[in-house]
Amino acid sequence: MDYLAVFLPSLGVGVVFYLVMRWLFRGDRAERSAQTRAQQDAERWYREVREREGDAAPFGHEQEQETQRPQRGLALRNSIPIRESPEDPQRTE
Repeated sequence: MDYLAVFLPSLGVGVVFYLVMRWLFRGDRAERSAQTRAQQDAERWYREVREREGDAAPFGHEQEQETQRPQRGLALRNSIPIRESPEDPQRTE
């Protein structure tokens, strides 16, 4: 009887751990299958729209290209020449 009293708390914690892990894995499996179904549904819907509207301008991408803004700040990168001088304190040799 003493052996049972010693192992009972560990056995209880093990059963709770098993149930929690089973719950987590089943939830993860259900979430992955729901995500796969949603992605397949979106792909099917996209194919139907492309078949109905054609390949010329799906979802108005043609209009986005006409009104595309120039990139701010990135166009100036590497456009200013920088000369290294012997007096430059951060010059690496």
